[in-house]
Amino acid sequence: MVVERSSRNCVLCGTRFTGRRFLCRQCSERFRRERPSRELRRRFYEAVDLLYPSWANTFGAYNVPHALLAALDAMPRSVRILELGCGGGALLRTLAERGFERLVGLDLARTALGEASRRATPAALVLADAERLPFRSGSFDVVIATDLIEHVDDLDAHLAEVARVLRRGGWYLVKTPNRLLAELYYRVAGLDDYPFWHPSMLSPGELRACFARHGFTVRILAQPALTPAQLRKVPTPLLRSIAARLPIALLPVWLRPHLEALAELRAEPDSSGSGDG
Repeated sequence: MVVERSSRNCVLCGTRFTGRRFLCRQCSERFRRERPSRELRRRFYEAVDLLYPSWANTFGAYNVPHALLAALDAMPRSVRILELGCGGGALLRTLAERGFERLVGLDLARTALGEASRRATPAALVLADAERLPFRSGSFDVVIATDLIEHVDDLDAHLAEVARVLRRGGWYLVKTPNRLLAELYYRVAGLDDYPFWHPSMLSPGELRACFARHGFTVRILAQPALTPAQLRKVPTPLLRSIAARLPIALLPVWLRPHLEALAELRAEPDSSGSGDG
């Protein structure tokens, strides 16, 4: 997300302000009280792609999910994979390079799918909402979402849909910010509009409990290092150099900046799932 301070227009209403946010204070406060429509969300993400292309995940591979890729490397190349929030198709192209052929990418933003198509991404591309998946039940062996679930409004509706389109015993691979650190960073950075664009962040315990309600058993994987997107939020070259060498995998899960999770769909959902902060 955008972190440099500048004079800018609100992505939704056009009001001029100075700061690091996407939204002016009025829009930020409004959407703390009410849920935006799907079309407004689509408009927001398409505007971010157009206004901030060097920061939008649509146009680059700034958040590579190394731990998830290592898990995928152990899977048969015949599995059918759905990527949710595929952006400009960078991860889908990486999967194709690794030998996976049965690929489908879904995104809410037309700008994202336009870029994926322009780059000849070898996958079927679908314009749709991650809370209402236009696929038959049991259609996929693997669903993957990197930096997507924090953007959905209704996480339970989303997970119910993922569980529906996965075959039993299938896998949901997820990369998402760790709420415990992300909220602190957003407040310090002055990004007080984050509830609009990250309404569904989770702590490790919350992730386990929420997924368990929908029939998933979760294992949180150890990511090797900070991603390029995370490193460029570090304020000086010296600090970035130090941060790049941090042994993230050795940190307790609750101290990791993001979570990479491997979730297996069990035979039946479990309503008793719980977890710590």
